[in-house]
Amino acid sequence: MRSIQLTAFGPDHLDLVDLPAPRPGANEVLLRMEAASLNFRDQMLVHGDLYRGVQLPIVPVSDGAGTVLEVGAAVTRFKPGDRVTTFYKSRWLAGSMRPEWEGAEIGGPFDGVMRELACFDQYSLARAPAHLSSLQAATLPIAALTAWQALEQAHVTTGQTVLLLGTGGVSMFALQFAKLRGARAILLSSSDDKLARGKALGADVLINYAKHPAWGPLVREASGGVGVDAVIETVGGATLVQSLDAVRMHGFVGLVGFMGGLDATLPLSKAILKRVHLQGISVASLEEHERMVTAIEACAMEPVIDRVFGFAQLREAFEHLAAGRHFGKVAIDFRA
Repeated sequence: MRSIQLTAFGPDHLDLVDLPAPRPGANEVLLRMEAASLNFRDQMLVHGDLYRGVQLPIVPVSDGAGTVLEVGAAVTRFKPGDRVTTFYKSRWLAGSMRPEWEGAEIGGPFDGVMRELACFDQYSLARAPAHLSSLQAATLPIAALTAWQALEQAHVTTGQTVLLLGTGGVSMFALQFAKLRGARAILLSSSDDKLARGKALGADVLINYAKHPAWGPLVREASGGVGVDAVIETVGGATLVQSLDAVRMHGFVGLVGFMGGLDATLPLSKAILKRVHLQGISVASLEEHERMVTAIEACAMEPVIDRVFGFAQLREAFEHLAAGRHFGKVAIDFRA
C-alpha cells in the first residue's frame, strides 16, 4: 500500500514508500484512509522540533478520516462501512488528563495517517459527522476540538465577546462555534482580504494588526471599554501581553498555540489585578469530541478549508502551511 514516511528530519525527506497492508488486532479497526488535514504540530514533527521524542522512520500527520473496512474480534464501537476520524489523544477517554496518558498521540510518537490503510485502536477513533465528507471530517480532531474546548472552558455564552488571533484552523472553528453560541467575535489578521472572509463567516469587528500593531486598546474599545470575555490565544509568546491587555477583569485567556514563540514575559500585576484566568488547552477528551460532533451535526456546520492537496503533494501542502497564506484548514485528499 502507498504510504508517506518521514525518513529524516526536513520536508525533503517525506518519502513515498510501499508498506505491507496491516491486519487489525482484537481491539483494532482497519481503515481505508481517505483524507487528512495539517496542524502546526505536524510541521514541528517534520522539522524535528516536536516536543515528543520520535523514532524514524515515522508516518506523519495526526488528523485523518476514512471508512471502516474490518474490525477486530473485541471491537464494539464500530462496524464495516462506518465513517470515522482519528482521535489525537488516544488514551484520554473522559475526565481530566492524566500523566500516564501523555504521549499516546497519533502522528508522533505513534504513526500517523498518511497511508492508504491503517489500523487504530477502537478508542483512537471517533464517529464522523454524518453530513460531512471525509475531507471535511479530517479537519476536526485537533483544530476543531481545541476551539471547542477553549470556548467550553471559557463558558462563552450569548452576548459575550471573544477575541480571535489570526485566521488559521483553530481560529476559524472558534469563530464558528462562538457565533453558534450567540457571542460577538473580534478577529485579528494582517490581511484585509482574510478579514473580509472572516466577516462573511460572522466576525463582528475586524482589526488589521499589521496596520495597528498595538491592538489591545482597539479591542477594549470595540468591547465597550471593558475588554473581551475570552481570548483564544493561538500565537503565544509574541502576543500574550496584548491579550492580557485586551481581556476584561475576571476574563479568560485560553493558551492553545505557540506559533509566535514558547516563551513570554508577563506583566503579573495586570494578570493579578484583572483576576485573569489563564488556561492551557491541548485538545480534549474523547467524550468532549463526541459532544462536539453532535453539536456540529445539530447545526449542520461545515469546516473552512483553504486548499486541498493530493496524497503525493504533502511537501507542497506543508510549504503552503508554513507560508501562512491559509485561511482555515489545509487538507489532503487521498483520492486526488
